[in-house]
Amino acid sequence: MLLLDTHMHSTVSFDGHSSRREMAEASMAFGLDVICLTDHYDIINEKNQLCPTYDWAPARQAHQEALEMIPKGNPFRLLYGLELGNAPADFDAAERALVEPGLDFVIGSIHNASLAMDGQDFYYVDFRANPALARPILEDYFASMLALARWGNYDTLGHIPYPLRYIRDRDGVQTGLSDYWEECRALLRRNAEGGKALEVNTNRGRDDLEDYRALLPAWREAGGELVTVGADAHHRDHVGLGIRQAYDLLRDCGFRYVTYYVQRKPVMVKL
Repeated sequence: MLLLDTHMHSTVSFDGHSSRREMAEASMAFGLDVICLTDHYDIINEKNQLCPTYDWAPARQAHQEALEMIPKGNPFRLLYGLELGNAPADFDAAERALVEPGLDFVIGSIHNASLAMDGQDFYYVDFRANPALARPILEDYFASMLALARWGNYDTLGHIPYPLRYIRDRDGVQTGLSDYWEECRALLRRNAEGGKALEVNTNRGRDDLEDYRALLPAWREAGGELVTVGADAHHRDHVGLGIRQAYDLLRDCGFRYVTYYVQRKPVMVKL
């Protein structure tokens, strides 16, 4: 059985703390077989600014340096990816970024409120001070996620519970996916209709995966089959954390395969 981690960040990302080479070395030491470096391109960035262009040059150089570190004959596989955030802010910008040669894998995600709500990055919103913000932020989030799914130029739909990391888990506002279940089901249906994957994101092993225990059966009911897994590591010490638990959850929910992507085509690995 291959152990995959297809969501991680390096110093190519604004919030990464380890180089691509360090992330690859740590992944091999952890026992991972296939990884994908998916540094951020957020079309609305962490400063709530629109970024209509992405410079691939740092990722290309860092990726080549990491590839050169892998010993000859070692079966470890290092793939070339992108986490494309907030694409509904400018789908033309997103399309331009995705013409990068050799691109293996694209995670579609939303990290910020829409520009109509000032493009706030959820991480920087103090929901403890203003819990009433949670509902409009989450309504806006699911609308953006559905717009992303309708556009569809990504491979896996990233971390659906993402805003709850800050709204519920960090700031203690009592809400959850069950309050937006119809929105979740509509999103999963559209994602399945587009032939896309669903990501199980372990949040560096910090997530108890209970949100995914609800989402995964609904994903199957919607016709979804493809699932990717990622620890969302931003530091070499966090690669692979929670991946084995994610595999166990997939088995518990009746899934037989986990997926990674090469040249944006799915490769299914038996659990």
